[in-house]
Formats: sequence, C-alpha cells, structure tokens
Amino acid sequence: MQSTPVRYDEVRRPARLRRRIAGNAWRLDKAGRKLVEDLLEATAEAERRLAEQRARIRYLEDLSITDELTGLLNRRGFHVELDRALARAQRRGETGVLLLCDLNNFKPINDTFGHPAGDAVLCAVAGLLCRRTRRSDYVARLGGDEFAVLMTDTAPTRAGSRAARLQAQLNQLRIEWEDARIPVSAGFGLEAYDGRSRPDSLMIAADRALYRGKQPRLVEAG
Repeated sequence: MQSTPVRYDEVRRPARLRRRIAGNAWRLDKAGRKLVEDLLEATAEAERRLAEQRARIRYLEDLSITDELTGLLNRRGFHVELDRALARAQRRGETGVLLLCDLNNFKPINDTFGHPAGDAVLCAVAGLLCRRTRRSDYVARLGGDEFAVLMTDTAPTRAGSRAARLQAQLNQLRIEWEDARIPVSAGFGLEAYDGRSRPDSLMIAADRALYRGKQPRLVEAG
C-alpha cells in the first residue's frame, strides 16, 4: 500500500494528524495498528503540550498589559489601546475624550490605615470606573493612584457630561474599613481628541487639565 506523505502543517497541527492516522488504521496489520496507537498517543501528548504553551503565552501576554491589583489595563496596555484609537480616528474621522483621574490624599490613607486599605480603595475605584463606563471605553490604572478612561467614538460635548457624572459618583464613594469610613476624592482632567491628535501631546494636555482641577479632601473618621 502506498502511503500519502505527512505534510509539515499537519505535524504542526496534531489534531489533524491524529484524525488522519486513525482514519487509515483499519488497513494495517497488528504491528501497524500498534504503531498507530503509539503515534496517536504521541500526537495527543504533543497537542496537550501545545495547548499548555498557548495558555502560558496568553497568560504572560495578559500580565504584560494588565494591572495585577485591579485587573484593569496597565500603562503599557492603555497606550496600546490609545494608539489604536487615534489610528481609527485618523482613518475614520472619529472623535473621543481622554479622561485622567488622580486620587486626592491617597498617601495619608496608606499611612493611617495601611496598604491593604489603600489597595481596597484602588480596587473600589477601579470597579466603579468599569461599571460606569461603556464596554467600548478603555479603563486603566496607569500606576499608583492614577487612572485613565479612554472614551472612544464619542462627541466631546457628550463625553464632558458623562465625565461630570463619573466624577460625582466617584467622589460619593466611601470605603468601610475597620472602624472608619474612607471617602474617595479624585481630580479629573479631560482632553478631546480627533484624527490630528498624537498620544504624547494628548496625555500632556489631559494631565495639565487634571492638575488644574484637583481639590483635596480629608479622610473622615468613622
């Protein structure tokens, strides 16, 4: 019997090779069937190892763009999405808004209640930002107590009212911690973008707007 050569792409795809071998096993004698069984076992093991490698690669890729504490995009991941959004704006004429958010008096929270309390505040802020934004928006923790929201494909006038509501909701947030209630206070800075915008200048403009609008508040005792 003349056998058909195994192609290289089939070796790279163990499932396809396994199906092909199994489909021809009935033509073989006992020794041949034993060889087929060994090959099936080997390809199954190769398939399992490939699946593990792919899962590991995905995990490492997620780590490289995800903030470990909050599960949001980290600075690197956010800049990837920002570059993509600005490229779409250039191609399609889209507009949007970059919102930067910086927590007020965050260091005293860590100093007074400890870093676990600070982490709880950061996670609560992250959760609120995710719940109150659209699925098409991108929310990130840029580092420390600084967050960002990229409001894509939206008019700046509408984004301004959305950001105002978001800021009001965030500043009403209270974190119960032991015998105290920790109020969240945040400053916001917004900058609109269009097809002419560039990432660096957009971030700088939003950062300037952020620090112009910051109004600190104190931690309340319970």
